[in-house]
Amino acid sequence: MNNVRKKVLTPRPEEEPRGSENRLGILMERIINSDYISMEELVRDCPSYSIDEIHAFLDRVIEAWKANEFVPAAMYALLKFIYTHLNQPKIEIIFKNRTPIPICYFSGFLISSASLLHSYLKTLSFAVALFPLNETSRYLKEFIEKKKPPVVLFTLSQFLHVDPLKQLLPYLQERNLNILVGGIPFERDESLKRELSACIFPHDLAELAVLLENLTGEELR
Repeated sequence: MNNVRKKVLTPRPEEEPRGSENRLGILMERIINSDYISMEELVRDCPSYSIDEIHAFLDRVIEAWKANEFVPAAMYALLKFIYTHLNQPKIEIIFKNRTPIPICYFSGFLISSASLLHSYLKTLSFAVALFPLNETSRYLKEFIEKKKPPVVLFTLSQFLHVDPLKQLLPYLQERNLNILVGGIPFERDESLKRELSACIFPHDLAELAVLLENLTGEELR
């Protein structure tokens, strides 16, 4: 890993960004090149960007990742910055749904896909809540019984997480929940989707957002 060259994103001359876009571009380069002392200090000292600005920044990060423009460690750092920035008390968002959408993952730490989902949906003004299920599904079930969300999201990072999801399905189906699922296992082996026929598998984040608009329609303010 130490010999992997990190690419720095440089805008083309004819597309030179200005204002907040330029500042976010510089910030992106700093994060990619680890040009900061601590993430907390970086978040604290940066300006407060609008939700639209952060969403555009996140889109840029996703496109750069798809183009292999930086290493996984840089992607993790960029997502951590966005997640931390959005969770600041000074960032105010008027959410369109009353009941937060559960984002579930089978890990004791916040995996990148869950962080990405949380930030992406939050910048689209969806209220969301994270549920790590590595030890227990108790808190998720308590939330479902109390809040009765219309939909629940699962992002799986490993094949071994498919079975725990299968074990949860009867409970979720009994409560008429729409179950949206994605993750690396289903990208590597699409046959797994047939084993989870009760679930919906969005093609990408854009399709996920459209599905959530429809599935939470009755809750929209």
